[in-house]
Amino acid sequence: MTKEEDRLDFREQQKEKDLAIIKAAFENGKIEKMSDLEKLSPTKIAALMGMNQGRYGSKLFEPDKFTPSEILRLAIVLDLDESFIMKVIKKQLIKAELERVNKNRIKYYSSKSKQK
Repeated sequence: MTKEEDRLDFREQQKEKDLAIIKAAFENGKIEKMSDLEKLSPTKIAALMGMNQGRYGSKLFEPDKFTPSEILRLAIVLDLDESFIMKVIKKQLIKAELERVNKNRIKYYSSKSKQK
């Protein structure tokens, strides 16, 4: 390998280093909410996903807006099992969804008791 090839190889490794750091953060549980990704190479990730950076950024704060294909695409970009991303999203959504179901449950059963 020539010096120029070595230099190009090194540059290529450096380009992907930030993605490897993000992957490791997911795997080690350091990413607790999707918005933690906001400052971690958002322009690069959005571009690699083929997504507008503004849309990507807004979905980080509303992770329920990510489509299954976008979650899979993010996993591919990060070379990561998508279950790590789903775990973070689920953790964020579970509280709000439990509250929504409980509210609906109360509403449903209170209307049923009024019908009797």
